[in-house]
Amino acid sequence: MKLIRIAHLYYDLMNLYGERGNVLALSEALKRQGAKVMVDNVSKSSKIDFNKYDFIYIGCGTENSLEIARADILRYKTELKKVIKKKFIIATGNALSLFGTSINGREALDIFNFKSKTVRNRIVGEQVYKTYLVDGPIIAFQNRSIINDINENHLFEVISGNADNQKSKYEGLHINNFYGTSSIGPLLIRNPKLLDKIIKDFFDEKKYPYKEITDTPEYQAYNEYLKMFKLEKSVK
Repeated sequence: MKLIRIAHLYYDLMNLYGERGNVLALSEALKRQGAKVMVDNVSKSSKIDFNKYDFIYIGCGTENSLEIARADILRYKTELKKVIKKKFIIATGNALSLFGTSINGREALDIFNFKSKTVRNRIVGEQVYKTYLVDGPIIAFQNRSIINDINENHLFEVISGNADNQKSKYEGLHINNFYGTSSIGPLLIRNPKLLDKIIKDFFDEKKYPYKEITDTPEYQAYNEYLKMFKLEKSVK
């Protein structure tokens, strides 16, 4: 198996809620499959060649950090539009808004057709979703002051919690190999089924052998959480 390379984009700016945990979860899950993994921490001081990476991850930041990242990432607008269908990209928290057309009227990457804006009242709380990608509930947390006007290609359906624009029943964005959600923190640690689905899709695309591994602390914690909060039957 070839070396798998992960770019942790704006690791220093967009790491408000321990987003590095998602990168660690991705890296460890790949290693359990027998892969060799290299993680590059890249930021505004870096010259980034997106073509050399298999996975690109960008997490949540403060409003000020998001603006710094927005202004910087525009220099890669053309490159990212070229690789968006080829690479596996995961964006969490307010990083999702970078991939739309605008943030508060300011230019964004314009890769997907949605606008983002900040709202006065923060949206905070535990979330429970379901997704067509895997069985069982998706458990997550949000703490955001931005809403995304996404009208199609949703990643999650809301069981309890908040939708993209607080009007629909859906949250996040999934197109090709792009996974975006306003949920923050260790989303991939808390939801090992979702993480394994992303990895399996990557392995299938690369024609790498994949083995199902569920005897991990992440699966144990996930199952215990469902029992504790009686969520086993929340998704049908």
